[in-house]
Amino acid sequence: MYKKNVNAEGATLSADNIFKILTILENGSMSEPVRMNLSEKKKVKDLFMVVIKSIDINQNRKVVSSLIQFASNLCYGTGKFRRLLIATESPLDFIKTLSSILESVQTPMTPMDIA
Repeated sequence: MYKKNVNAEGATLSADNIFKILTILENGSMSEPVRMNLSEKKKVKDLFMVVIKSIDINQNRKVVSSLIQFASNLCYGTGKFRRLLIATESPLDFIKTLSSILESVQTPMTPMDIA
């Protein structure tokens, strides 16, 4: 996984392994009981914010896409994930984070970038 801060300490998983984990979480979050359980966990919100802010989006588009879909699933329904997202930072800051993601993916990827 390409990180913004390449001097960060500690081992990281490969982008493929992270993508597999997020795919499992994303698929699991389609079920109401699982979604309700996960949306109540503050650590899941922290995971989302930390990952989104720390990785190079252009180098990890599949991971970011899956992470956003997972978070979107958790926002659905009556769980408190939405409230947790804006509890620690203002809604405007959260929207700026999402805007930075959209800006970074404006440039289409070539087949060489995907390989």
